[in-house]
Amino acid sequence: MTTFRIYVRNRELQRVGLLEDYQRASFIPRFNAVGTWSITLDRRLPLAVELTTPGAGIELVRSSDGNTVLSGPVNYRHPQRAENTNTVTVNGFDDNVWLARRLAHPQPGTAAPPYSGAEYDVRTNTASVVLDQYVDINLGPGALAPRRVPGLTVPAVDVAGTSVTGRARWQVLLELMQGLALAGGGIGFRIRQSGSHLEFRCYQPADLTASVIFSEALGNLSAFDYESTAPEGNYLFVGGGGEGTARTVREGQDSASVATWGRIEKFIDRRDTTVTSELDQEIAKQLPEVGERAAFKATPVDTTGMSYGLHYDLGDEVTAIVDEAITELIREVQITLTPEGPQRIQPIIGTPGNQDVFRLFRAYRLLNTRLINVERR
Repeated sequence: MTTFRIYVRNRELQRVGLLEDYQRASFIPRFNAVGTWSITLDRRLPLAVELTTPGAGIELVRSSDGNTVLSGPVNYRHPQRAENTNTVTVNGFDDNVWLARRLAHPQPGTAAPPYSGAEYDVRTNTASVVLDQYVDINLGPGALAPRRVPGLTVPAVDVAGTSVTGRARWQVLLELMQGLALAGGGIGFRIRQSGSHLEFRCYQPADLTASVIFSEALGNLSAFDYESTAPEGNYLFVGGGGEGTARTVREGQDSASVATWGRIEKFIDRRDTTVTSELDQEIAKQLPEVGERAAFKATPVDTTGMSYGLHYDLGDEVTAIVDEAITELIREVQITLTPEGPQRIQPIIGTPGNQDVFRLFRAYRLLNTRLINVERR
């Protein structure tokens, strides 16, 4: 069984102690998204003082190999005192939150307005290279000093994904990167602590669909919750720049989805560009987001050949067999710990955006994105 250690870190990203005396703790790392964590402990403990200091954070480490599973800063503190209670609950985000705390600047090297030199920060390359560049110039070592995240590095690593073009202009950086990662072949990215610094890395998720299989028949699945929804669209028209008959339009489809559900048409607005390769890239990004949605929440049983952190991890593509075989990425892992046990590990397998449980919220997000595209012109 996978076991973990919880370290408290200070503002300088240094470990100040191993947290062992806590009441409960939960951690949710998410693929290409912001993870969360929560710890409840006695507020009189020395490490409670350290953990509730602004700028502090945690590092969740796998005991078997010392690898960091999740790290991130404190966001919320809630002390509680009653007759028999003297606790503090501390919540936080994982370090991917720094990507959500930066805008994709159209002129990241310019210190002050007017930003009239360039309308967009346009970058074309392999997906991982483009993401590395946007992180470096907006919050990494290549950013202007006030925008840098202290201790963040962007080391050169093997490239991953296909060619993409990014057009940065005041989007939330995380959202821009999520779209580029999808369009670039579904690559992964994350910020995690490495020693006394933070490290941004892109990677290609592993295809483990033939070797990591969850099912009741195999004895490695004790419970599950599965839901599936028809696509919002599987044949897309994307409108680029121009007006009326002069407007550039491209179209594309998910052939398998059309064969299964019938043709469901949807129009996507991308009036910021007339480059056909970028419009085709938008189709590649949008098809998974508006396609059939599946979410599978599993309670696996650790076995000798099927253990979280050893045989599969966040972002890997695996297979789950219920009434049908589902092959998708592990989008998040819910880890719940208590000092004396038991611990619970629940991987969630699903399509992109499956965390958006309510369709209304997804519709609002799509509408908001379209309005932002107009606002940032």
